[in-house]
Amino acid sequence: MSAIAVFAHANGYPPASYRALLALLSPELEVKAIEHRPLWCDESAPTFLSWQVYADDLIERIEACAPGPIWVIGHSMGAASAVLAAAKRPDLFLGIVGLDPVLIPSSTWFWALLFNRLKPNGMPIIAKALSRPHCFEGHETAFAFYRTKRVFADVRDEVLMDYVLAAHEPVADGGVHLRHSGAWEACIYRSVPRMDSALRRLTCPMLILAGDTSNVLSAERLRWVTGLNAVITSKVMQGGHLLPLERPEECADEILRCIVREAC
Repeated sequence: MSAIAVFAHANGYPPASYRALLALLSPELEVKAIEHRPLWCDESAPTFLSWQVYADDLIERIEACAPGPIWVIGHSMGAASAVLAAAKRPDLFLGIVGLDPVLIPSSTWFWALLFNRLKPNGMPIIAKALSRPHCFEGHETAFAFYRTKRVFADVRDEVLMDYVLAAHEPVADGGVHLRHSGAWEACIYRSVPRMDSALRRLTCPMLILAGDTSNVLSAERLRWVTGLNAVITSKVMQGGHLLPLERPEECADEILRCIVREAC
């Protein structure tokens, strides 16, 4: 019987965006992918929402789907949410594989929090999320739009289409609409948590797979993270912040080596 793991996705990237990665894991690992609350909550996005809420959602899902402690695989905010959840409920975790996780030092977190409180829509990444198009004539039109974006430059066409199909749903009057709204995306960016305490409290092993050109997890930040706790190890791979979409084969190999072959 395959080992069980839970997969937690990044901000704005529904689980099916990772079809290529998850398919490569499935022969050796039973992966149960969760959807973060922006994909199922009927309420409008708040201005701020603690990431502990997503961690608590993750805890509920683990309790519902697994008979005992399991591994969690997370990308970006999904990995950070896993750290927060593991710090709160260590009994549920065998370990974490974090794919270019969002992990912010206290000094950076403090100034970002202060700025966001004073000017909630001021950061370029937040303004961009709020202004992104939500409607397209169809999936092919959406694909053509995203294909020109620098963030997807190293993502293969078939993987980009996985994202387009996962992130946009048909609407009654024709066309397709973005599932994970820009307002929720902005809320998540504004609410990035302080991670020092949770990282220090980790008792399960955590393997970080970091992209060498990531604009989120720099070499300096990675050194800071691994220096906080001996249970945290890392490997730098070719790729950026969208590492699991850019390099699904390499990521799958490292994940399986760690979880199934116990070599991390």
